[in-house]
Amino acid sequence: MRNDPGSAPARSGPFQSIQVLRGVAALMVVVYHWHDVEQAFGKGPAILDGLVRFGYAGVDIFFVISGFVMAIIAKGQFASPHHAGRFLLDRGLRVLPPYWIYTSMVVALSILATGVLNADSAGKSILASFVLWPQAGFPLLPVGWTLTYEAYFYLVVAIAIATVREQRFTVFLCGWAALISLAPLLRPDTPWQEVIASPMGWEFIAGALIGIHWQRFPARLASPMFWLGTLGFLLAAMLLNTLGIYTHPPWLRTVVFGSCSALIVLGLVVGEAACPRPAYRVLRRVGDASYSIYLSHLFVIKLVAHLWVRTGMNQTPWTHLVFALLALAASAVVGVVSYRWLERPCLRLGKRWLQGLR
Repeated sequence: MRNDPGSAPARSGPFQSIQVLRGVAALMVVVYHWHDVEQAFGKGPAILDGLVRFGYAGVDIFFVISGFVMAIIAKGQFASPHHAGRFLLDRGLRVLPPYWIYTSMVVALSILATGVLNADSAGKSILASFVLWPQAGFPLLPVGWTLTYEAYFYLVVAIAIATVREQRFTVFLCGWAALISLAPLLRPDTPWQEVIASPMGWEFIAGALIGIHWQRFPARLASPMFWLGTLGFLLAAMLLNTLGIYTHPPWLRTVVFGSCSALIVLGLVVGEAACPRPAYRVLRRVGDASYSIYLSHLFVIKLVAHLWVRTGMNQTPWTHLVFALLALAASAVVGVVSYRWLERPCLRLGKRWLQGLR
């Protein structure tokens, strides 16, 4: 990547601000799912309503970050089928083992007790869930639907790595975005077609374009881009909430929250490159554990929900607040523990195995 005069300097290594943003996105999803729990089990006035319903947009942030990271990883690997295969293998070893473990827990729990995580296997393919093959509805681990999209994104990037030169990657991404724009004309009606045609692919593409071109943006634009994205995110949620629009087509979600997420990511990346600031240790740890938090939080909030009902402390707003904070904190703690003792060991084993293939 070239470094234009007046733009942010080159940067190697992870962006701490992006890791922190991962953590924020994961906690947004936790709060969004606790909203459903409160509606189902709370007896007093709900305290999590309104803007909280848009916590699902943490996924949109994840997709933009994922595209950004994939573009960074792919740098220097293009026009090589061998590197494309290594890329897919590396991504699979990074994402699948923890997901398989948590999906296996769902299978075990669904055998022992029906209704756990809404994971009754009726109508759901265990094999499709494990291999992230698109199917009607959610996989056995409901949050796994986003990993199906991730797997598709990785496949397309691998095709780019195998077939195009690095200088043409931007053109490839723009062509992919154009195809997504035309895909609805084919009226997709199968799970695979819906994944391919989903406008959420634009979020991944936006992140990848940021990963390629972020150094072209002058540092003075970092704060305006970040705050424009943040305010746009909040104002959009407020407007949709005022209008009572909680269910909307994917393209609207992408245009609203995806574009704001892209501005936030771009602002953070350019700003940190120009003026690095150490992230608070706790925030960084939550960000590092964001994938584990995402995979494990449904188990945690289900457990907290049962505890909440059994105590009978679900009658007043303050008890609603106490258990909402408990669910959030417990999800973060379990995620950090999972990252330390499950995700990281899986990652180390995967790296050793990859090194043995060289």
